[in-house]
Amino acid sequence: MKRALRLIVLAAAAVVLIVSCVNLFRIFSEYRRGEQEYAQIREYAILPDAEEETAEAGDFPLPDIDFEALKEINGDFCAWLFIPALELNYPVVWCGDNETYLTRTFEGESNSAGCLFVDAAAQPDFSDRNTLIYGHNMKNGSMFGSLSDFQQDGKLAEDFPYFYLYTEDTAMRYRIIAYYTTTGDSSTYRFVNTDEEYDAYLEWILQNNQFSGYEEEALKDRPAMVTLSTCHGRAGGNDRFVVHGVLSEKEPEE
Repeated sequence: MKRALRLIVLAAAAVVLIVSCVNLFRIFSEYRRGEQEYAQIREYAILPDAEEETAEAGDFPLPDIDFEALKEINGDFCAWLFIPALELNYPVVWCGDNETYLTRTFEGESNSAGCLFVDAAAQPDFSDRNTLIYGHNMKNGSMFGSLSDFQQDGKLAEDFPYFYLYTEDTAMRYRIIAYYTTTGDSSTYRFVNTDEEYDAYLEWILQNNQFSGYEEEALKDRPAMVTLSTCHGRAGGNDRFVVHGVLSEKEPEE
C-alpha cells in the first residue's frame, strides 16, 4: 500500500513538473518572439548612443526614424519613445481604447508583451496637459520592465534626466520630475484640464515623489506632462510604478 501511494505521489509530481516546464517554455518562447519583433522594428529608428546623453548634454538628439514605413506596418503608430537612462526605445501607438495593445504587439501579433500605448482619452499628439503612456512590466526587462530602475538607482534620473518622444512633426524632450509607486485607482490617473487641476495634480505628484533631484525651475508655466505607467509588484495586483516628465524643449522634425 505504501509503495503504491509513493508511486502515485511520484507520478503526480512528475505531471506537475512536466506542466511547469511546458508553461515556462511557452512563456520564454513568447518573450523571445516579442524581443525578435521589436529588434526588427528598431531598424526603422536609428537612435543616438545612450552614453552620449548626460545631464550636461546640450545637443538635442534627432534620430533617423522612418515614420512612413512604421505607419505602413501599423496605422496606430503615433510616436517613438527613447529613454537614454534605460537604453529603452520603442514605438508608441494610440487606437482609442486601453485594451487592444495589452496583448497585441506593434505588428499585430498576439503576445503578452503587447505594445506601449497612449491612454484612450488622450490626444495622440501629446498636446494634453498630461498624457499617459502604458506598458507592461515584463520579467525579462523589455517594454517598461526596466522603468523601476529609476527607483532602484537614485542617481539614474540625476545623471540622465531626460526622455524623448518623436512624432512625425515634432521632437520633444521631457525632464524627469518624479517617480513613485502608486495604485491603479489613485489620483495619478485623473484627468487634467484646467490650471487649477494641473496645480492640484502637481501637488499630488510632489507629495508622493521619490526623486529628490528634480528641478523646480522645470515646473514654471505649467509645462505639458507625460506620465509613463507600468504594473508593479505581484502579477495581477493593483500596484503601479510611474515616471513623470515635463516638456522642456521642442524641435521640428527634419
